[in-house]
Amino acid sequence: MSTIEAVPGVDMFELVVRTMQGEVRIIDLGAASDHEARTLAARDGLHVLACTARGRSGPSGDRVATASRLGIDIANFSFELSSLMAAGLSVVESLRTLAANEPAPHRRQAIQDIVNGVSEGLTLSAALQRHAGRFPPLLVATVSASEQTGDLSTALHRYAEHQLTVKALRDKVVGAAVYPALLLAVGMLVVVFLLAVVVPKFAVLIESTRQELPWSSQLLMSWGRFAAGHAWVIALVGAVLLAVFVVVGRQVLRGEGKATWIDAIPVLGPAMRQFRHAQLYRTTGMLVRGGIAAPRALQLGATLLGEADRQRLSAAVQAVHEGRSLSSALENAQLADPIASSMLAVAERTGALADILERIAMFHESRLQRSVELTSRLFEPLLMIVIGLVVGAIVVLMYLPIFDLASSLQ
Repeated sequence: MSTIEAVPGVDMFELVVRTMQGEVRIIDLGAASDHEARTLAARDGLHVLACTARGRSGPSGDRVATASRLGIDIANFSFELSSLMAAGLSVVESLRTLAANEPAPHRRQAIQDIVNGVSEGLTLSAALQRHAGRFPPLLVATVSASEQTGDLSTALHRYAEHQLTVKALRDKVVGAAVYPALLLAVGMLVVVFLLAVVVPKFAVLIESTRQELPWSSQLLMSWGRFAAGHAWVIALVGAVLLAVFVVVGRQVLRGEGKATWIDAIPVLGPAMRQFRHAQLYRTTGMLVRGGIAAPRALQLGATLLGEADRQRLSAAVQAVHEGRSLSSALENAQLADPIASSMLAVAERTGALADILERIAMFHESRLQRSVELTSRLFEPLLMIVIGLVVGAIVVLMYLPIFDLASSLQ
């Protein structure tokens, strides 16, 4: 979606327009009224097909969102729509069938809004893009390209398969991290319980014996006395750390692991970057197969990358526009390893770019799966050993004074 103008404190309008080249687009425009929004669009040579008020822009110029995310399973939606169209139903009939089969009222109304848009004469891509933030830009781009080739059902089926493949890879990565995360959480809870509850009680008991302690046990008992006297402070610090952990975790999940600091983590950073590259190649291959030019397809897939890789991709696309080959541009931008670069060079000679891009994605995915499996096999026992050593050290340091006391009594 493009934005012509966004003025703080004015109403925002969503316009469905037709350009002088005959393309249907969705734009956001800041204006005082519906009439002024139409006038501004017409001044830029655009023919307005529809104009809808979207809300008021804030002090920073950001539009206040008027619609929340639908909660629709996009992959399932695409697959069902593709199946209905393949069975012979028209786009409107297929959408009406999906709307009638949708039990949730807000999702049913969202699909009905698409039906209304298509019934008004909009293309399906324009009707999807009409509701900003509800449907992924990749889906809109796929539908838009297929409308030019007349193969909408196949394109939707291809998009659904793409989403399921990415989800399967993501689930494998997340599944491999679940057990170590649980193990780490349980180990930390045991350590916190020992340090915050058990050690303070032992410290009070050992202090009453006036027994000379080893320096390591003295440190542990000093902590125990401090914890016994400042329990509320420790609880408050623990609550703050937990809140920070939750906030950071939510930011990472919302950003799908694109935070800059993640790339600096030795093992996790390269794995996340390889996962994003696999997504980029598979998405680009799907879009190229649907009829979208490779530079445009790469730009649409840029949102899957981290900030640094997005800048490299932008430079690579610019190099392609200047006449460089795709393989050399991506290799110079550090977005293609030697194997990917060689395969892209073959694609440039044979013209089978979509197939080669999907093969590169499969290569990245298989290598990522091997890395995840190897890392989990090494990390899990190493984590168990570390947690066992920490817990064992705390227990031994607590009981050393008791052993010394028993020896002195004998």
